[in-house]
Amino acid sequence: MRNKQRLDNALASLGSSADPALPDGFMDGVWMRVGQMEAVSAQRTRFVLFAAMAFIGLGAGFGTTQAPAHAEPSGYQLVEGANMSPAALLHVEP
Repeated sequence: MRNKQRLDNALASLGSSADPALPDGFMDGVWMRVGQMEAVSAQRTRFVLFAAMAFIGLGAGFGTTQAPAHAEPSGYQLVEGANMSPAALLHVEP
């Protein structure tokens, strides 16, 4: 029962008759509809998470200050003036 109309008709006939008789493929249709509802719920959850991440990202981008950048020479205290070539580290004469 891949058709929603057939599923709705089967449910209506079950509600109106005193002695319900399940049509062929009724349970397959029920589980298919449950799967469709679950897929819609998962899609809605993904959309909400995407919207929240976009909102947080835009908020963080607009909330940062635009401070001017200054170029400074980099100075490394650990290696300043030291010869860090592989030959010097291995004590090998070229």
